[in-house]
Order: sequence, then structure tokens, then C-alpha cells
Amino acid sequence: MIPKYRSTLYTGRVLQCYIVLSLVLLIILLLFYVMFLMMAVSLNRNARLQQENHFLSLQQERYENLCMAIEEAKQARHDIRHHFVQLSSLAEQGDMEKIKKYLSATTEKISDYNLHFCENQAVDSVFGYYSTLAKRENIPFHALVSLPTDLSIDEINLCLVFSNLLENAIQASVKTEPARRKINVEVYPHHNHLLLIHVENTFDGKIQQENNVFQSSKRSGNGIGIESVRHITDKNGGVCDFTYEDGIFSAKIMLRI
Repeated sequence: MIPKYRSTLYTGRVLQCYIVLSLVLLIILLLFYVMFLMMAVSLNRNARLQQENHFLSLQQERYENLCMAIEEAKQARHDIRHHFVQLSSLAEQGDMEKIKKYLSATTEKISDYNLHFCENQAVDSVFGYYSTLAKRENIPFHALVSLPTDLSIDEINLCLVFSNLLENAIQASVKTEPARRKINVEVYPHHNHLLLIHVENTFDGKIQQENNVFQSSKRSGNGIGIESVRHITDKNGGVCDFTYEDGIFSAKIMLRI
């Protein structure tokens, strides 16, 4: 193709069009990048919200167990006070035979479970409830819990951590031979701003784990208890570690208080 006039070759129209077209394409590309970035941020936000909702739904059962534990502990304390009132009344009357009969009848109904583990009432109720469950299943339950009455950490989340760990420990210990069953717990503050939790229990040697996530032994899919503990620990800014070896499962939790 030969232009009619040679001066046409030097007008620069193609260059001008190229510059304009390049700028337009660059703007369109930047708009696509911005759109993809907004989509990624939105998807991440939705994923986090779905995860939050998922764990909230999973913790509902644990929360119901926690409420049950607190109510049972309250009822036990109320019954004990009632028994003392009755005994005091019989003692004032000086009727030893009625006292003996009352003590005999009451002893059969009152369990010998340790209902006091620490000064914090909510945590104490949780440990009292699960220690009772452990005794019913003939699982030796040893707990050394050193917690004050008031804690800066959210008590509901703390009790959910304990209820998840203890319930998993009981479920795992039940599946082992009676002679091997045991649950050991240590809870104590460290340097006034950290809370250390250590729970050990026996298990039957069958633990499934995929991508560092423990699988449920009762249904298909991820385990609820440990993932719930991890979720609460991450929100608290703490650290958790779960190991298993030689038939002993160990959970170590560090929370900020």
C-alpha cells in the first residue's frame, strides 16, 4: 500500500491512536484489578463470617451442656444446704434415731463426688459436672485447678474450652480398657497474664487426622470439640497444641487473661 502523498507518513496519527488506545486498555485493566480485589476481599469476609457461624452452631451443644452443668451444681449445693438444715433441726430435738435414719437415707442419694475444684463458680460447676460423668463411667478423674473468683477472660469461652476438652477426654477414655482409663487436668495462671491448661487422657489408639484437623469419631467430617477449642484460642490470641503418643492424648492450651 503506497500513500498518495508522502507527507501522510509523518502525520503521527497512528502513534496518537496507539497512545490513546494503550491508556484506555491500561485503565480497563486497572478496573479489572480493582474489581477482582474487591471480590477477593468480599469472599474472604464471607468465608470468615461462615466460619464464625459454623463454630457458633457447633458450640451450641457445648453451651447447653455447660448450662446443664451449672444448674446441676447449683441444685447439689441447694440440696446440701437443705440436708444441713434438716440435720440441725433434728439435732435440736435430740432425736438420734431420726438423725441416723436421715443420714442413712441421705447417704444413699448423695454421691461422694468432689464438687469443688476452684474458686471460680462457673469453672467449678463445669469440672463438677464432668467429674460426675467420669465417675459414672469408672474413669479416674484427677484435676488440679487453681483459678481465682474473678477472671478478666470471658468465662463463657473459658468454660466452653473446658467442656470441649473434658467431654472429648471422657468419650475417648470410655473406649479404652477399664484398667487404662484416666483423665488428668492441670490449670494454673502463669505470670499473672497467662493461663496454662493441660489435659491428658487415654484413648484406644485410633485417631484420624487430615491436614492437621482431627476427624470426628462419631460421624464423618471434622471433629467439633478440638476445632472449637482452636477457634476460641485463636480469638484470644493464645496457643494450643494437641499431641498423641503411646495411647495418651495430650492437650496443652495457653490463654491470655
